[in-house]
Amino acid sequence: MMEWLEGLGVEMERSDMSFSVSTQSKGGGGGCEWGNGNGISSLLAQKTNILKPSFWRMVCEILKFKNDALTYLEDHEHNPDLDRKETLGQFIQSHGYSLSFQEAYLIPVCTGMWSCSSQDVLSLSAFLVLSFCRNHGLVQLFRHSQLPTVKPRSQSYVNKVKGELESIGCRIKTSCQVKSISSIDGAAGYRVLEKDGSEETYDSVILGVHAPNALKVLGIEATHHERRILGACQYVHRGYIPPL
Repeated sequence: MMEWLEGLGVEMERSDMSFSVSTQSKGGGGGCEWGNGNGISSLLAQKTNILKPSFWRMVCEILKFKNDALTYLEDHEHNPDLDRKETLGQFIQSHGYSLSFQEAYLIPVCTGMWSCSSQDVLSLSAFLVLSFCRNHGLVQLFRHSQLPTVKPRSQSYVNKVKGELESIGCRIKTSCQVKSISSIDGAAGYRVLEKDGSEETYDSVILGVHAPNALKVLGIEATHHERRILGACQYVHRGYIPPL
Protein backbone atom coordinates (compact mmCIF):
# COMPACT_ATOMS: atom_id res chain seq x y z
CA MET A 1 0.00 0.00 0.00
CA MET A 2 2.76 2.44 0.94
CA GLU A 3 4.72 1.63 -2.22
CA TRP A 4 1.59 2.14 -4.30
CA LEU A 5 0.89 5.55 -2.74
CA GLU A 6 4.53 6.58 -3.10
CA GLY A 7 4.43 5.54 -6.76
CA LEU A 8 1.46 7.85 -7.27
CA GLY A 9 3.38 10.71 -5.68
CA VAL A 10 0.99 11.03 -2.74
CA GLU A 11 2.41 13.07 0.15
CA MET A 12 2.47 11.46 3.60
CA GLU A 13 2.78 12.85 7.12
CA ARG A 14 3.07 11.36 10.61
CA SER A 15 0.03 11.41 12.89
CA ASP A 16 -0.35 10.54 16.56
CA MET A 17 -2.22 7.36 17.43
CA SER A 18 -3.76 8.46 20.72
CA PHE A 19 -6.64 6.87 22.59
CA SER A 20 -9.55 8.12 24.69
CA VAL A 21 -12.47 6.43 26.44
CA SER A 22 -15.81 7.58 27.81
CA THR A 23 -17.92 4.92 29.51
CA GLN A 24 -21.23 5.10 31.32
CA SER A 25 -21.69 3.33 34.61
CA LYS A 26 -24.24 0.53 34.48
CA GLY A 27 -25.31 1.53 37.97
CA GLY A 28 -26.24 5.06 36.94
CA GLY A 29 -23.04 6.69 38.17
CA GLY A 30 -20.70 9.03 36.36
CA GLY A 31 -18.83 6.42 34.39
CA CYS A 32 -15.20 6.95 33.44
CA GLU A 33 -13.43 9.27 31.01
CA TRP A 34 -9.71 9.32 30.30
CA GLY A 35 -7.19 9.46 27.47
CA ASN A 36 -3.48 9.31 26.69
CA GLY A 37 -3.08 12.04 24.08
CA ASN A 38 -1.59 14.77 26.28
CA GLY A 39 0.01 12.97 29.19
CA ILE A 40 -1.34 13.44 32.69
CA SER A 41 -3.87 16.10 31.63
CA SER A 42 -5.60 13.58 29.35
CA LEU A 43 -5.32 10.79 31.89
CA LEU A 44 -7.13 12.97 34.44
CA ALA A 45 -9.59 14.50 31.98
CA GLN A 46 -12.35 13.56 34.44
CA LYS A 47 -11.12 15.21 37.63
CA THR A 48 -13.19 13.00 39.93
CA ASN A 49 -11.01 10.06 38.87
CA ILE A 50 -8.27 11.44 41.11
CA LEU A 51 -10.22 10.20 44.14
CA LYS A 52 -11.33 6.86 42.68
CA PRO A 53 -9.29 3.84 43.84
CA SER A 54 -10.79 1.80 40.98
CA PHE A 55 -9.37 4.25 38.45
CA TRP A 56 -5.86 4.08 39.86
CA ARG A 57 -6.09 0.31 40.00
CA MET A 58 -6.95 0.35 36.30
CA VAL A 59 -3.92 2.54 35.57
CA CYS A 60 -1.68 0.13 37.46
CA GLU A 61 -3.21 -2.77 35.55
CA ILE A 62 -2.48 -1.07 32.22
CA LEU A 63 1.18 -0.90 33.24
CA LYS A 64 1.01 -4.54 34.36
CA PHE A 65 -0.72 -5.49 31.10
CA LYS A 66 2.35 -4.50 29.08
CA ASN A 67 4.61 -6.86 31.02
CA ASP A 68 2.05 -9.68 31.02
CA ALA A 69 1.41 -9.32 27.28
CA LEU A 70 5.07 -9.21 26.29
CA THR A 71 5.90 -12.19 28.50
CA TYR A 72 2.96 -14.17 27.10
CA LEU A 73 3.95 -13.45 23.50
CA GLU A 74 7.62 -14.22 24.10
CA ASP A 75 6.73 -17.56 25.68
CA HIS A 76 4.39 -18.55 22.86
CA GLU A 77 6.62 -17.34 20.04
CA HIS A 78 9.62 -19.27 21.36
CA ASN A 79 7.70 -22.41 22.26
CA PRO A 80 5.56 -23.71 19.38
CA ASP A 81 4.22 -26.49 21.61
CA LEU A 82 2.25 -24.01 23.74
CA ASP A 83 -1.47 -23.84 22.94
CA ARG A 84 -2.46 -20.64 21.12
CA LYS A 85 -6.19 -21.30 21.41
CA GLU A 86 -6.54 -19.45 24.71
CA THR A 87 -9.16 -16.69 24.47
CA LEU A 88 -8.72 -13.12 25.65
CA GLY A 89 -11.30 -13.78 28.36
CA GLN A 90 -9.28 -16.71 29.66
CA PHE A 91 -6.11 -14.61 29.63
CA ILE A 92 -7.82 -11.84 31.62
CA GLN A 93 -9.20 -14.30 34.16
CA SER A 94 -5.90 -16.10 34.65
CA HIS A 95 -4.08 -12.80 35.27
CA GLY A 96 -6.73 -11.39 37.61
CA TYR A 97 -7.62 -8.16 35.79
CA SER A 98 -10.44 -6.05 37.22
CA LEU A 99 -13.76 -5.22 35.59
CA SER A 100 -12.71 -1.55 35.38
CA PHE A 101 -9.65 -2.52 33.35
CA GLN A 102 -11.80 -4.50 30.96
CA GLU A 103 -14.58 -1.93 30.53
CA ALA A 104 -12.49 1.25 30.44
CA TYR A 105 -9.42 0.01 28.59
CA LEU A 106 -9.11 -3.40 26.97
CA ILE A 107 -12.62 -3.82 25.55
CA PRO A 108 -12.73 -0.27 24.07
CA VAL A 109 -9.31 -0.86 22.47
CA CYS A 110 -10.46 -4.13 20.91
CA THR A 111 -13.86 -2.91 19.74
CA GLY A 112 -12.09 0.07 18.19
CA MET A 113 -9.70 -2.17 16.25
CA TRP A 114 -12.09 -4.99 15.35
CA SER A 115 -15.73 -4.44 14.44
CA CYS A 116 -17.15 -6.76 17.06
CA SER A 117 -19.40 -6.35 20.07
CA SER A 118 -18.05 -6.09 23.60
CA GLN A 119 -19.48 -9.56 24.25
CA ASP A 120 -17.47 -11.04 21.37
CA VAL A 121 -14.21 -9.35 22.33
CA LEU A 122 -13.43 -11.79 25.11
CA SER A 123 -13.81 -14.75 22.75
CA LEU A 124 -11.05 -13.48 20.47
CA SER A 125 -7.69 -15.24 20.43
CA ALA A 126 -5.45 -13.86 23.18
CA PHE A 127 -2.38 -14.40 21.01
CA LEU A 128 -3.95 -12.48 18.11
CA VAL A 129 -5.08 -9.54 20.27
CA LEU A 130 -1.86 -9.24 22.23
CA SER A 131 0.27 -9.48 19.07
CA PHE A 132 -1.75 -6.69 17.47
CA CYS A 133 -1.52 -4.50 20.57
CA ARG A 134 2.24 -4.97 20.78
CA ASN A 135 2.85 -4.35 17.08
CA HIS A 136 0.76 -1.15 17.12
CA GLY A 137 2.09 0.30 20.37
CA LEU A 138 -1.13 -0.26 22.33
CA VAL A 139 0.38 -1.97 25.36
CA GLN A 140 1.92 1.20 26.82
CA LEU A 141 0.02 3.97 28.55
CA PHE A 142 1.54 7.13 27.07
CA ARG A 143 4.13 6.47 24.37
CA HIS A 144 1.69 5.90 21.56
CA SER A 145 2.77 5.30 17.97
CA GLN A 146 2.97 7.74 15.09
CA LEU A 147 1.52 6.31 11.90
CA PRO A 148 1.88 7.55 8.31
CA THR A 149 -1.23 9.37 7.09
CA VAL A 150 -2.14 10.69 3.66
CA LYS A 151 -1.61 14.45 3.36
CA PRO A 152 -4.03 16.19 2.97
CA ARG A 153 -6.27 13.19 3.66
CA SER A 154 -7.99 10.76 1.31
CA GLN A 155 -9.16 13.12 -1.44
CA SER A 156 -5.57 13.68 -2.53
CA TYR A 157 -4.92 10.03 -3.40
CA VAL A 158 -8.42 9.56 -4.83
CA ASN A 159 -7.65 12.29 -7.36
CA LYS A 160 -4.24 10.74 -8.07
CA VAL A 161 -5.77 7.31 -8.72
CA LYS A 162 -8.48 8.83 -10.89
CA GLY A 163 -5.92 10.67 -12.99
CA GLU A 164 -3.76 7.55 -13.34
CA LEU A 165 -6.70 5.43 -14.53
CA GLU A 166 -7.92 8.05 -16.97
CA SER A 167 -4.42 8.37 -18.43
CA ILE A 168 -4.56 4.72 -19.57
CA GLY A 169 -8.01 5.07 -21.12
CA CYS A 170 -10.28 4.06 -18.24
CA ARG A 171 -13.73 5.63 -18.06
CA ILE A 172 -14.87 6.48 -14.53
CA LYS A 173 -18.56 6.81 -13.78
CA THR A 174 -19.58 8.02 -10.32
CA SER A 175 -22.83 8.72 -8.42
CA CYS A 176 -24.53 5.75 -10.08
CA GLN A 177 -26.35 3.53 -7.61
CA VAL A 178 -26.34 -0.06 -8.82
CA LYS A 179 -29.69 -1.81 -8.47
CA SER A 180 -28.81 -5.26 -9.77
CA ILE A 181 -26.24 -7.32 -11.67
CA SER A 182 -27.28 -10.14 -13.97
CA SER A 183 -25.68 -12.42 -16.52
CA ILE A 184 -26.50 -11.99 -20.20
CA ASP A 185 -28.45 -14.85 -21.77
CA GLY A 186 -26.48 -16.59 -24.49
CA ALA A 187 -23.46 -14.33 -24.17
CA ALA A 188 -20.49 -13.65 -21.98
CA GLY A 189 -20.47 -10.68 -19.66
CA TYR A 190 -22.82 -9.03 -17.21
CA ARG A 191 -25.58 -6.46 -17.29
CA VAL A 192 -25.50 -3.75 -14.61
CA LEU A 193 -28.85 -2.07 -13.96
CA GLU A 194 -28.65 1.33 -12.31
CA LYS A 195 -31.28 2.93 -10.10
CA ASP A 196 -32.27 5.46 -12.77
CA GLY A 197 -33.10 2.60 -15.16
CA SER A 198 -30.02 2.86 -17.38
CA GLU A 199 -27.94 -0.22 -18.17
CA GLU A 200 -24.29 -0.96 -18.84
CA THR A 201 -22.66 -4.22 -19.97
CA TYR A 202 -19.23 -5.40 -18.83
CA ASP A 203 -16.99 -8.41 -19.42
CA SER A 204 -16.36 -8.73 -15.67
CA VAL A 205 -17.65 -7.08 -12.50
CA ILE A 206 -15.87 -6.61 -9.17
CA LEU A 207 -18.02 -5.78 -6.14
CA GLY A 208 -16.24 -3.62 -3.56
CA VAL A 209 -19.05 -3.64 -1.00
CA HIS A 210 -20.04 -5.41 2.22
CA ALA A 211 -21.36 -8.96 1.96
CA PRO A 212 -25.08 -8.14 2.60
CA ASN A 213 -24.98 -5.41 -0.05
CA ALA A 214 -23.34 -7.78 -2.52
CA LEU A 215 -26.08 -10.37 -1.99
CA LYS A 216 -28.75 -7.71 -2.43
CA VAL A 217 -27.26 -6.57 -5.74
CA LEU A 218 -26.77 -10.13 -7.02
CA GLY A 219 -30.34 -11.08 -6.05
CA ILE A 220 -31.58 -14.32 -7.58
CA GLU A 221 -28.46 -14.47 -9.74
CA ALA A 222 -26.32 -15.29 -6.70
CA THR A 223 -24.99 -18.83 -6.87
CA HIS A 224 -25.19 -21.30 -4.01
CA HIS A 225 -21.44 -20.84 -3.47
CA GLU A 226 -21.80 -17.04 -3.31
CA ARG A 227 -24.74 -17.25 -0.91
CA ARG A 228 -22.88 -19.65 1.34
CA ILE A 229 -19.73 -17.51 1.57
CA LEU A 230 -21.31 -14.04 1.65
CA GLY A 231 -24.11 -15.19 3.94
CA ALA A 232 -21.59 -16.42 6.51
CA CYS A 233 -20.23 -12.90 7.09
CA GLN A 234 -21.60 -11.54 10.37
CA TYR A 235 -22.00 -7.84 11.12
CA VAL A 236 -22.48 -5.82 14.31
CA HIS A 237 -24.15 -2.42 14.30
CA ARG A 238 -21.93 0.06 16.15
CA GLY A 239 -22.10 3.78 16.73
CA TYR A 240 -19.04 5.91 15.99
CA ILE A 241 -17.83 9.47 16.14
CA PRO A 242 -16.79 10.68 12.67
CA PRO A 243 -13.35 12.32 12.35
CA LEU A 244 -13.21 16.12 12.43
